[in-house]
Amino acid sequence: MIVNSPAETRNQQERERQQSEQFQTIVKRVYEKTDFYRDRMHALSVTPADFTTLQDISKLPFLSASDLTTNHPFGLLTVPVSGIARFIAADAGRTAVGFTQQDVTNQVEMIARGLVSCNITMSSVLMILPEELDLTSICSLQQAAEAIGATVLNGPANDVKAQIRLMFDYGVTTVFSGPNTLFTLADFLKALGFGAHELPLLNLLCPERSCTAPVRTALQQQFQIPVHLAYGHPDLLPLGIASSCHAQADLHLQDDHFYPELIDPQSGQPASPRQAGELVLTTLSREAMPLIRYRTGTRAMLSYGPCACGRTTPRLRLLADDMFLV
Repeated sequence: MIVNSPAETRNQQERERQQSEQFQTIVKRVYEKTDFYRDRMHALSVTPADFTTLQDISKLPFLSASDLTTNHPFGLLTVPVSGIARFIAADAGRTAVGFTQQDVTNQVEMIARGLVSCNITMSSVLMILPEELDLTSICSLQQAAEAIGATVLNGPANDVKAQIRLMFDYGVTTVFSGPNTLFTLADFLKALGFGAHELPLLNLLCPERSCTAPVRTALQQQFQIPVHLAYGHPDLLPLGIASSCHAQADLHLQDDHFYPELIDPQSGQPASPRQAGELVLTTLSREAMPLIRYRTGTRAMLSYGPCACGRTTPRLRLLADDMFLV
């Protein structure tokens, strides 16, 4: 099952055409509505007319976390504050991402795509355990799960007995949680003489940033079920950028909303084909606060071509030694 087949299974020619159109729209939007981007383009003697394809993206400089801090809170907005549906703060409140209602709707769909790709469907019972995720993203996760017909249960924090009771009472099939909570749950069961695999769970969903490859392997050994990952970045979108699939073939990037680049972190030049580099992301659909060529500081690899799950979106592999200095 695929939520949005036209977006998730499009061919390369159609992808490039649509992304180029989106990119042109974003460049025009930020040029007309923000001093920050307009001043940057004027300094480089370029205007939106100079951007016709995605290859032209290299004409623009990178965006860094310090740019977000310098322009906090409203300097990068392309709509008035009255048009913002929500802000998600990051970096202890020194930065914040703004979203219009359409941006929120887009995020919910992106999360829904990820849930379905991880075999979470209308027959699933999803328990959300609040750890390592902001409240607004938990709200979007719940909306996305409900939109695909899944049953949602918000579990209690720091109460292992109650968590286990609810799993059996409601037949919970999926838990969304950080690894620490899941390991605590497994240890509690082990102390009672039971195994985590005896729970009614069919799969687990974890935030990628807290679930490295060794941690994921350890969870799969403990629970004896697939562990899926959801990737987000606090400065871009805390949840929904990419997610794994039932084929377990890296993370499918929602590339109708985000355009990825891999660069050499020192030179800023494109990384060699099939080589790791620093992940740079550009928002393609963001209304409230478009971000162009944002350096994530994350080391990654990208692969293209159809996946066994049927999706043709780029697949993102985030590497263990994942942070560059930017």
